Amino acid sequence: MNPREPLAVTIRGTRSAVVVSAVGRIDMVTERPWREQVEDACAENTVKRFVIVDLCEVTYLSVGAAPLIVRAHYHCLHRGKLLRVAAPMGPALHTMHVTGVRDLVAVYPTLDSALEPRSGARW
Repeated sequence: MNPREPLAVTIRGTRSAVVVSAVGRIDMVTERPWREQVEDACAENTVKRFVIVDLCEVTYLSVGAAPLIVRAHYHCLHRGKLLRVAAPMGPALHTMHVTGVRDLVAVYPTLDSALEPRSGARW
């Protein structure tokens, strides 16, 4: 993806989760559509147990966007859901580590491991 192109955000459902996937940079300019999709997934009135934030294709996650993951985590807990983040080694995981988000939110190295109902393969 060209760094000047806008962030691409998609949402899809699986049997047990709502998955919000992002491709590109999440920064002050591009984070709004991503944040809105994550908030909508957390607020969705469904029986799905998990909200998965897929950052596997994110090339940059700003420090300012990291607290949005924490907010989504608590929003999900309030609604009886669990938030999981899929973030392999790279910029998104680095930002979550530096900001302390990784210590609070369940982070998995792949989307497949985050989708496993009883996954223990966390970072």
